[in-house]
Amino acid sequence: MISRSNRNLEINLFVFLYIAFMKRNSLFFIFVLCAFSFNAYSQVSIEKNYDTFDEFLDDQNSKIAEITPGLNHADVIDIMGPEMIVKIPKVGRKRPLKKLFKQPEFSNEYNGNIKRKIKILWYFSTPKDQNGIISKGECTPVIIENDSVVGKGWIFFNKYRKTVRLR
Repeated sequence: MISRSNRNLEINLFVFLYIAFMKRNSLFFIFVLCAFSFNAYSQVSIEKNYDTFDEFLDDQNSKIAEITPGLNHADVIDIMGPEMIVKIPKVGRKRPLKKLFKQPEFSNEYNGNIKRKIKILWYFSTPKDQNGIISKGECTPVIIENDSVVGKGWIFFNKYRKTVRLR
């Protein structure tokens, strides 16, 4: 199945080629090339089908469990994968779900110290409010210092935050 981003890229490419070869206006050609090149490098979301929401949470939490200290930022991104549209069919009285989950949901960077660059990635893992709005309280923090995972989870995050004095 072609995602919306891929379909837009194909349409943009067709428009680009048409304008480039039929009109031959070089300034317009350069503008179109610049405008549509951003679309080619944007992150593509994937669609994943699950039978239940618990199955999605199990998958998400098993990916988080694979993250260990010493991995670099790129390794974490590879493990967790790109943002995804989660589809869950109607089960009993529960409505069907089609929701975009970003990977990570949130990201914070702290560069106050030259020797210590800290990045915190927040991955959705534990629904609490079930209001459709994802908060950091429903996410697992993954703490990366100088491009190396130093820990994950709320217990580690709270200790780390006090030690490093993050605000």
